[in-house]
Amino acid sequence: MHLLFIYEDDGSVMRSVPRIHFLDELKRAGHTLTVFNPLAYSDVEQFNEALAKAAGAVSADLMVSLHGDELVKPETVGRFKQRGIPTLLLCSDNLQAPFMQRQIAPLFDLVWLTSFETMPLFKSWGCTCIFLPYAANPHVFRPRFTAEIPTVGFIGTPYGTRVMKINDLLKGGVPCSLYSDHLLNGPPSGQAIRTPSQNKPLVRIDRGDLDLMKFPIGRRILWSKVKKKFTSRPQLLESDHLHIHPSVSFEEMNRLYSDFALSLGITEVWDTYLLRTPVHKIHLRTFEIPMCGGLQFAPYIDELAGYFEDGKEIVLYRTKEEYIDKAKFYLQNNKSNERMNMKINARKRAEQEHTWINRFNDVFKAMSLHHTRHHTRS
Repeated sequence: MHLLFIYEDDGSVMRSVPRIHFLDELKRAGHTLTVFNPLAYSDVEQFNEALAKAAGAVSADLMVSLHGDELVKPETVGRFKQRGIPTLLLCSDNLQAPFMQRQIAPLFDLVWLTSFETMPLFKSWGCTCIFLPYAANPHVFRPRFTAEIPTVGFIGTPYGTRVMKINDLLKGGVPCSLYSDHLLNGPPSGQAIRTPSQNKPLVRIDRGDLDLMKFPIGRRILWSKVKKKFTSRPQLLESDHLHIHPSVSFEEMNRLYSDFALSLGITEVWDTYLLRTPVHKIHLRTFEIPMCGGLQFAPYIDELAGYFEDGKEIVLYRTKEEYIDKAKFYLQNNKSNERMNMKINARKRAEQEHTWINRFNDVFKAMSLHHTRHHTRS
């Protein structure tokens, strides 16, 4: 099929996710892709004019937008609908920021949500929705086993309350390897509880916070934000069990996921780790780690347990005590063969069920896009 994507790509690592994940995989599967990059135009108006013209000039089978109200105008979506070209909106931040697509979402033929919790909200706006989680490209993320690293590994900066999760392991005597230039350069030290001043309010409410108040998950996220204001900023503990390394390249990241005895998966959204019941979100790493042949170590949530089998393809824990106990258990030297078997199982499961082609095929089926369609141009 011919797929037209609206995707803002500045060439940075941060914006590379669509390119290295599903665009690459779709090309390998034989689909033809046309990418409209808003950054190639002087402003939003010019971009929408060019996109509207493409609706009449390009014989596309599906228009896919990765952006909402900030870039795509309602009349532009209408132009595709007039030409009989199906439209899909992919909402990757719908759990914590659903209102980014509030105006535009109902105009699309199908809205793809990567988190199911806000589906009732989108449906109340008149959207036709499908829930499909993230995935991973098996051609890019693949096992690169060398020498196993006998620690719990994490790549990236454990910002905010995520530091608390690392500290819990360190307090339990669990060896941890962190890869982050930020940590090597010296993160801010512990900070005292914030106090109000005449010029700066203790808790500032902005437009995003007002949106969070409008739905249950958002209110829990907002409460964690308020609670954080009254909590000292956590500081990474100094410990003989902590090993800090520089940030790594994309290729090296793949190898490390393969070689970590356990790869730490953090699912708590923002600062909701402070809450008695945190808000959890499935991330790209949820699928990148097992696709690399990594053994993921993450909190138990029903959704995640449905993607990978606990004790066979992933290690899940339900309490802080189990978090420490399972880390120690699976890091034992005599568990190396068991870890490798679980890593191999994780890769097989990811390759069979959690590729982007699988996800897009579900979308094509939902939209009855089984064959190449031909549209009248004008």
